[in-house]
Amino acid sequence: AVEEVPQGGKETAPEESIEDLTKEGLGKIINATKASIALPAGASRDLYTAQPSFIRVVNQESDKILDILSKILKHQEVKGNIKRRDNDEKTDLILECNDGMLERINSNLDDLAGLKKAPEVVLVQTEVSKKRVSFGRESEAKLLTARNILRPQVNFKVPVDNRNSTPFEPRIKWKPNSVKPLAVLPEYGEDGSIVSYLHPYETELNRFEPPEHQLKKSTVQRPRDLSETPLVFVETPEKLPGVVEELMKFKEIAVDLEHHSYRSFQGFTCLMQLSTREKDYIIDTLTLREELHVLNEVFTHPDIVKVFHGADCDIEWLQKDLSLYVVNMFDTHQAARRLNFARVSLAYLLKHFCQIEADKTFQLADWRIRPLPEELVAYARQDTHSLLFIYDQLRNELLKKANFQTNWLKSVYQESTEICKKRYVKLKLTPDSHLDLYTRSKKNFDNRQLFAFREIFQWRDGVAREEDESCGYVLPNHMLFYIAEMLPREMQGILACCNPVPPLVRQHLLHLHKIVLKAREQPLEKMIVAEEVTRIAPGTTIDINSSLYCPHDLPAGCPENLPTLLNHREIECEVKLKKISPSVTVFAVPDQRKAPPKISFVSPYQRYRAVIPIAEEERRKAQQLEELKKQKRRLCPEEVPEIKKEPQEPSRGGKRSSDAIVNDQKVKVPRTETQREQPIFPETPKLSRKQRKKKRKQETEQKLREFDYTSVDFGKFQGGSRSQERRGRQQYASQFR
Repeated sequence: AVEEVPQGGKETAPEESIEDLTKEGLGKIINATKASIALPAGASRDLYTAQPSFIRVVNQESDKILDILSKILKHQEVKGNIKRRDNDEKTDLILECNDGMLERINSNLDDLAGLKKAPEVVLVQTEVSKKRVSFGRESEAKLLTARNILRPQVNFKVPVDNRNSTPFEPRIKWKPNSVKPLAVLPEYGEDGSIVSYLHPYETELNRFEPPEHQLKKSTVQRPRDLSETPLVFVETPEKLPGVVEELMKFKEIAVDLEHHSYRSFQGFTCLMQLSTREKDYIIDTLTLREELHVLNEVFTHPDIVKVFHGADCDIEWLQKDLSLYVVNMFDTHQAARRLNFARVSLAYLLKHFCQIEADKTFQLADWRIRPLPEELVAYARQDTHSLLFIYDQLRNELLKKANFQTNWLKSVYQESTEICKKRYVKLKLTPDSHLDLYTRSKKNFDNRQLFAFREIFQWRDGVAREEDESCGYVLPNHMLFYIAEMLPREMQGILACCNPVPPLVRQHLLHLHKIVLKAREQPLEKMIVAEEVTRIAPGTTIDINSSLYCPHDLPAGCPENLPTLLNHREIECEVKLKKISPSVTVFAVPDQRKAPPKISFVSPYQRYRAVIPIAEEERRKAQQLEELKKQKRRLCPEEVPEIKKEPQEPSRGGKRSSDAIVNDQKVKVPRTETQREQPIFPETPKLSRKQRKKKRKQETEQKLREFDYTSVDFGKFQGGSRSQERRGRQQYASQFR
């Protein structure tokens, strides 16, 4: 931009302002050059560096200069931290920044002077040498492209988001024909991040049922010739309301899309073809990308059937590029599969039902060309012009094959509805993404080659996302494998592996060379990844004598030199069979002499009644022992019944116990209670507070370990309250107060 400064009431011409700016900048450059030359050099610099004050001032000024350069590089979007580079790398970064700024200055000056004009589009048509045989005739594919095509994504109002960290978010703002209000709800992963978004029309698709008139036999209407059918080309927003109004009058609409993916990372829709019984429409989706959401009124109407052929990709492209969703779709591809046709392509259906030879010579055309050539218009128009006639024929065939029942026809509608539920998902790069491509190839890389393959693969993905180019345009797969396999030492070797050299490879040649040199520094060793094990001959790791080894059941693609039972005659199979009578059989006669043992059934309540006397006896014994313990702890004990000891017998479990007679009754007393009588006033040493606390804790733990759970009173769990038990304990404690 040229800034106009008024001087004396007159406006300064743009040329004078630019000239003044140039003179001012040149003067500053001359002064800076003189100041740098005045700095001491050689022997005098060595003398100055002996002074700490000089070194301190030089370091401070150097840091200031590096900060200014770092800000300039960041503003010019030059990647790299200049503070962490050596002198040569710093010079390379400054030169790269200067080249970019001078190039933009020259471009802006040309625009200002009116010298820069939009280049003229020149068509280039190339015939592919490979011939294709289609229905008994040979045809050659033609690659129709053009030079000087401006990138359409530059003019998109909403920039394309190729980031690997963010999922695709639907951009729909208006939801016609809705059962549930519009709500773009996210789905979260295990780490709490958003991984995807729900389908806006999921509720409508789940409740969809095809109308009755779509399940009846239709009257076949043969399409008119292309020359007799009107063609409407829609390329301005003013024509869209009229198109929507006309489409709402019909019950069947044929739809097809043309897509481009070579010069874009995610690709974009270039053209949309619509056909009714009366007209054909071609819509330019590049210029109307942000306005075509109004077609949702037609595409989501449950009473208008939209006929596609092979709509798996079309549904995702409509969501991603045009914010369009489809309800009530009929996919002729799914119908052909249901009818078990020999082929399911659109060319076969046109030949089978319409006796039309489909022209697929421009299948590889570049649909970004504007204005569209007549050949591409005719090619795009033929895909949908006869599709409604094929829809009528397939619908009648489905009813006929099902004896005029609607189950086959409903199944096709159901499969088509499941396709409509698909959601577009961005391609995500993971640390193991390169292994998918490596596994499909028949190459065995060592660790150096695999390291280079992984690093170059990730570099290619990052550059493709940043530049919005396809991975095949940045670096084709065969060149990627060749560089990783050869690992050239020099930069010229990398260029020699690419023929022709991709532009972005030449631009990032230094970075690729560093990756290759880093790979060559890796220690050499044979590396086998998990995915590679499935395609390595297992002759040395599998026991061929095992009865579970079946070499003839291998899938296709495995090596043919595997060992088999035919070429290993030295294998002797010795099988020893042992006759064992079956435990259960339906052929044996039961032996009447052996009567099965009778097992009486005891109900749980009877078992409970049988356990009660045993539990009462155990509780009574425990109470007696508890009374003995309480009498010993009293200062003035009452008369204690005499305990007569009996000879001890070792128990089976290793623990020793004693038998005592209390009140003429024999009671089991633990050994610890009968070893010796404790004195009334035992002499205990004085313990500290911490020791007493530790001792109480140990005693509590000992009581818990010695607690006998068989002495639990079952009567307490039959409606008893804890308040009665608490009152009993309080009365017992009041005796000693």
